[in-house]
Amino acid sequence: MQHNLVWKPWTNPGIEHLSLAIGNDGVSASGQLIQSIRGNSIAATYLLAYDERWRFRRLWLKVDNHGQRSLELRRDIRGHWHLNGQLRDDLGDCQHVMLSASPFTHSPLLRPGLLETGDSERFRVAHVDLLGLRVEARSQRYQCLQHHASHAVYRCEAEGHEPCELTLDEAGLLVQGIGQFIRTSRQTLRHARCA
Repeated sequence: MQHNLVWKPWTNPGIEHLSLAIGNDGVSASGQLIQSIRGNSIAATYLLAYDERWRFRRLWLKVDNHGQRSLELRRDIRGHWHLNGQLRDDLGDCQHVMLSASPFTHSPLLRPGLLETGDSERFRVAHVDLLGLRVEARSQRYQCLQHHASHAVYRCEAEGHEPCELTLDEAGLLVQGIGQFIRTSRQTLRHARCA
C-alpha cells in the first residue's frame, strides 16, 4: 500500500510531502520539506526505514541551511544505535526516532489499536533537531483522549515542548497537531494482484 501525504505548518510558511510504502517486508518513507524554523529557512530530504512491525531501522537525512549537511542514524535488531557509523550508547533505551519538524514520526509510535481511550504510554525517542542536526534521547508521553473508527485524538507531552493535541486518521497518519501541523492532502494507492 502506498500513501502520499502533504502537511503544512500551522502558522509558519512551509510544506512537507511524504511518500509512504507499507509492505509485508517493512515500511519505507521518503519525504521532502521546506520550513522556516526559529527564523531559519531550511530544505530537508529524508528516508526512513522500519521493519514489518514498525520498529525503526534507519534514517538518512540531508538538510540545506547555509550549506548542505547530512546524517545517517541506524538501530540494529539488538537495539544498538549508530550515528554516522559511530555507536551512540546514550540512545540505547530509545525505541523510535523523532524528526523535529515532521509530523509523520508520531505515526510509528501510535499505530492503530495501541492505546484505548484513557490509556497512556511513555516512550524514549532519538530526537533529531533539523536545524542543528543534534541527536539526543528524549521522553515523550501520549495519552489517548478519544478513539473512534475514523480517527483518534491524543495528548502529546514531548520533553522540551508544550503539550499538544494530535488527531490521527484510521491508518494512524497525522491529520493535525494543534498549533503545529495540518494535513492538506492524502492519497492512498492499493496494489492490485495480477491474475
